[in-house]
Amino acid sequence: MTPSIGRIVIYHHPGSADGLHPRKDSPAMIQRVNEDGTCEMIVFSVYGGLFFNHNVTEGDGPSQWAWPPRVEG
Repeated sequence: MTPSIGRIVIYHHPGSADGLHPRKDSPAMIQRVNEDGTCEMIVFSVYGGLFFNHNVTEGDGPSQWAWPPRVEG
């Protein structure tokens, strides 16, 4: 699939370096697709806030985004 404005994806929070806060996944919305294929996005925090991330790459690693799993009903 090709990323585009308004698509909902999963953002992989990296967690803290000291291990106090583990990695988590949050929903995010693509705000813009950059020329290099990275995305600007709004991430919806699991704690009720939101923040903006810039130049996020697609992947399964920390600080990357991925498509949500397909749910068959």
